[in-house]
Amino acid sequence: MAKKLLKDKTYKENREESIRLDLMEMSDHKIHQLCRIHSCIADSALPDKMLLDSGKFLELDTCLPRLRREGHRVLLFSQFTQMMDILEDYLTIKGYRYFRLDGQTPVSERQTMVDSFNTDDQIFLFMLSTRAGGLGINLTAADTVIIHDIDLNPYNDKQAEDRCHRVGQTRPVTIYKMVAKNTIEDAMHMVALNKLTLEQEISGGSSSGKQNEKKLYHILREALMASNDN
Repeated sequence: MAKKLLKDKTYKENREESIRLDLMEMSDHKIHQLCRIHSCIADSALPDKMLLDSGKFLELDTCLPRLRREGHRVLLFSQFTQMMDILEDYLTIKGYRYFRLDGQTPVSERQTMVDSFNTDDQIFLFMLSTRAGGLGINLTAADTVIIHDIDLNPYNDKQAEDRCHRVGQTRPVTIYKMVAKNTIEDAMHMVALNKLTLEQEISGGSSSGKQNEKKLYHILREALMASNDN
């Protein structure tokens, strides 16, 4: 691939070794994106079947067509822009109309996209990064939230959920959280649920102090173990 790109005058580097080092630093998907830009390496692009080979994408294959058929509109959240790049490929391959907003989206464009989504019901889905799209945005045109990858802090996910669960929402809001069984996500989800339960018990004035202390210990221990695993 480096040899082919060396002959491409549109590529930024003109030394084979520099190109090789560039490629070694890229993820498979970044190289795939490069293949779509430069025709000389187009034959090395990943096939659609490989891009779509994900347990979560198979689940989206089930729920998104149903949601669109039933007239729902969707907010899809991910923590990672690299994951959003792959999700964008998925949405394009499947033919969904969508907007994308992340930390790199110019502030001047954000409100325009929000207004367009809220007024144009032909745009089925709005994909947002959990942090950039989790605050200060009103998307009540949507009534369904899908969290593709959960945050270790459950309150970040709750803020994301509130983008369509706001004043002006006239329909019931449904939240889906995608968690892969027997993975680090599974442990993160359990920690998040314990955090929320503990908060409810404390704010509700529960007298079970010892029990809460044990739960807090368990939460901190699980979070530490997850951190060490990462």
